[in-house]
Amino acid sequence: MRLSAKAVLVLVALLLVPVGAWSVTMEELIAGAKKEKELVFIAGANTFGGRKGFADLQKAFNAKYGLDATLKITGGPSMPAMAGRVITELKAGRKSSTDFYLGSQSHIATLHKQNALAKVDWASIFPWITNEMEIVPDESVLVYSSVNGIFYNTNLVPEDKAPKTYEDLVDPKLSATWAGKVAIPPYTSWLVQLSMIWGPEKVKDYTEKLVAISGGRLRYSEDERIVSGEFPIMANLGGAVESMWKWTAKGAPVKGLAGSTPAISSYFQLGVPVNSAHPNLARLMVAFMLTKEGQAVVQKYRYRSSHLISGTLMAKYMKESGVKMQSPEETVKFYMEGGGLELKKEVTKLVRRKKK
Repeated sequence: MRLSAKAVLVLVALLLVPVGAWSVTMEELIAGAKKEKELVFIAGANTFGGRKGFADLQKAFNAKYGLDATLKITGGPSMPAMAGRVITELKAGRKSSTDFYLGSQSHIATLHKQNALAKVDWASIFPWITNEMEIVPDESVLVYSSVNGIFYNTNLVPEDKAPKTYEDLVDPKLSATWAGKVAIPPYTSWLVQLSMIWGPEKVKDYTEKLVAISGGRLRYSEDERIVSGEFPIMANLGGAVESMWKWTAKGAPVKGLAGSTPAISSYFQLGVPVNSAHPNLARLMVAFMLTKEGQAVVQKYRYRSSHLISGTLMAKYMKESGVKMQSPEETVKFYMEGGGLELKKEVTKLVRRKKK
């Protein structure tokens, strides 16, 4: 049987559509969401402002789409552990315990490699989402950008003696103010990601020098210990700029700045597990977080936002500061291809080494 030219074109078009990425309209998603009623999100207890933030999000979300849905946030494990749970539930044939997922590049790369995220034509369905916001096309979208960098107490480290780069921290000519007192994080992902700029050998040499002048270890959630003056400076803080905004709003004497050019950047993304129990609500919620209303709530409670959304704190900062960030696509590719696993093992040993 011979097919007409039109039929051939239709068949070719169908074959070119990615599996699982069939387009739906926003109206169809809203109709489906009205039958689901409840959305469950498992993440850190303070994500998006915790329960207070989620109450604001629920009100704005329902108003945006004409829904009456209940949004529930439940405190859960770390992002890597939550990604592992999503994958375990998928392989076991169970519904995902979280309807949508939040993670940075390495976590999203893990889920991508396991085909754990639903294919959604985000930019076609939602007019406010651009292709640039789809960090992993048809899978994840950027909800907020974060600049890693140096964080210090300006009362203890005067501006004229303050470091401008990571290299300055270990420069003997500059480090007298903080030598033996600098706090370093117990995490090493920032050093691994820094290897994309410096190369692995320079990172290992730098880590040894940094550990030699360290005064202790601080987790990213312990930035208050810099504010209090217990430590004068932290070698790297995830979200150094956002923490600066948070604390200076309270009158604290702190500064956060990018330690490298381009700046080490964390791109926090949202995606919907393929086994989400409430897939329509989940898709609508993920898209909502990229609206000005959704961004306003995250900014209000967490000082976080996307540099790709006009008018946000991070968009303004990027424009005014001239800071350049690492390419989100390149960092995701880096993690998908292994993400410096061997280097991570080496620098982790160095960071955990006790000073003699």
